Amino acid sequence: MILNSKRKGSIAVGEAINYFLQNSESVFAPISDCDKYDLVVDKNGTLKRVQCKYSNDRAQSGGFIVDLRTFGGYREKTYHNKYLKDDFDWLFIFCSDGSKYLIPSEDVWARSQIVLGAKSWNKFKL
Repeated sequence: MILNSKRKGSIAVGEAINYFLQNSESVFAPISDCDKYDLVVDKNGTLKRVQCKYSNDRAQSGGFIVDLRTFGGYREKTYHNKYLKDDFDWLFIFCSDGSKYLIPSEDVWARSQIVLGAKSWNKFKL
């Protein structure tokens, strides 16, 4: 089965919900699909906005490439934007090999992409 970007996103959201529920945290999903985050998690009484990403793209190093831009547009005009500082609190990434990462937003905002597998990202591996 070929996965399109919507299905990949849905897989990442499902994996995030599973992860947070298994860790006894309440999970809430926005009704609309127009926010910069996919879920809200109640972490000990504090609400955290979570952006979810799926990656199956590999860099030459073997690490997973995660694009950190939003894409949109219409007809002949398309655009992409980097995430801003206050768009979400955590970035949850699910990779096609089953690995998961939970990264605070301050470590990724204003970047176009990251490559997981480098030692600097391993501290966020779940």
